Amino acid sequence: MRTVLCLLLGLIAAGAALIGTTMPLALPAQAAKDRAYYDQFKGAASYVAKNGEIPAGDVLCALAARTTDPSTWASLSTTPIDCDPSFKMAPADTLVLSFWPGEWSECFAYPSDKTTLPMTVHAYLLSGLAIDFAIYWLVAIGAAWAAIRLRPPRQA
Repeated sequence: MRTVLCLLLGLIAAGAALIGTTMPLALPAQAAKDRAYYDQFKGAASYVAKNGEIPAGDVLCALAARTTDPSTWASLSTTPIDCDPSFKMAPADTLVLSFWPGEWSECFAYPSDKTTLPMTVHAYLLSGLAIDFAIYWLVAIGAAWAAIRLRPPRQA
């Protein structure tokens, strides 16, 4: 039983260390993706401000074809009821756009260009991911320590 527990704790330590190492490596790519979303938001907001509506039909297809992720345009909304409560519009803002990238909504206010997108690695770390990384590493260290303490005695 002691051997099984030691192996299980070793697997937990390895898994937590792997996650704690690979998550920060993915942040630059996610920040670049967020900057692309931001550019799409700006284009969509200027279109809505000029034309008074979200693009549809052929215009939507043409605009979506110029972006890296056409699904952003398909899920745009001018009634962002699902924005994070901490997201506040500036007094001069005339509209707020939101879209659903898959897990939560991202919002953008026009013309102030305020957004919920982090867009930099630093912003991600300040949003709480640094604490997540620390927790993964504490779990990894704790599980490794426990696995070492529980390893079976050596046979002579």
